[in-house]
Amino acid sequence: MAAYEYRCRECRTTFEVRRSVHESTPSVVLCPAGHAATSRVFSAVAVGGGASAPAPAGSAGGGCCGGGCCG
Repeated sequence: MAAYEYRCRECRTTFEVRRSVHESTPSVVLCPAGHAATSRVFSAVAVGGGASAPAPAGSAGGGCCGGGCCG
């Protein structure tokens, strides 16, 4: 299931619609109050975690491989 975020232009509420990624998006999505003047909200998606991977053992840090390939 995927969650799609919509915003109502009449009552200014933001709400989610959950549906299968294989299900086509309907032409009209009603807000919880029943208004049809809605639009899909596109937002950035964070992928992965907030922490970076630890540096390999024996590395000096920095760069993609501990700084050994950067001159």
